[in-house]
Amino acid sequence: MGIKENLDAVKKEIGTEEQFLEGIIKGERFFKKYKKVIIISLSLIVVVSMGYAVINFLNNKRIEESNKAYLALVKNPNDKEALSTLKEKNERLYNFYRFKLAIDKSDKNLLKELENYSIDFIISDLSSYELAGLENKTVEKSLLLKEFVYLQNGFIKLKNNNIGAAKEQFVKIGFNSPLESIIKNLEHYQGESAKEVKH
Repeated sequence: MGIKENLDAVKKEIGTEEQFLEGIIKGERFFKKYKKVIIISLSLIVVVSMGYAVINFLNNKRIEESNKAYLALVKNPNDKEALSTLKEKNERLYNFYRFKLAIDKSDKNLLKELENYSIDFIISDLSSYELAGLENKTVEKSLLLKEFVYLQNGFIKLKNNNIGAAKEQFVKIGFNSPLESIIKNLEHYQGESAKEVKH
């Protein structure tokens, strides 16, 4: 019984070793067959990973430099070097800075320039809105502030006693808008002004 059990154990061990050797041989054949593909794939993974790391590093450095330049401009608006760095490193932040200057100085020419800045519609839209305000014009369209524009235009019409046109503007504002309470107050005001007109 002991010898038979020992033989069975030896057979199992030999079978396991055969399977292991068979797996190594198959793996070796697979590697030899697809050696170029495996090496190219691994090389690509390494190159892409390194490229991503370099791009990420450069992008973080660019953001850091543009933030430093912006902070320098906030402290000293006459810092030409910081302005140049900001323009070079982060054009969007540069134009937001210029937008802030245009508002601070009521600079219509700069607002007109930024109004045509097609790369960033936020800057363009806000510049258009601010410019209309400086020129005492009604804003025809605004993607960001459209409901506020309707409110403002309606209020102007209401002040001119053009109640029907004011209501047309107010109706364009959605029911779930944060401006809804203001509209209700204006409609109440409109009702009060209508009473005053009747008396």
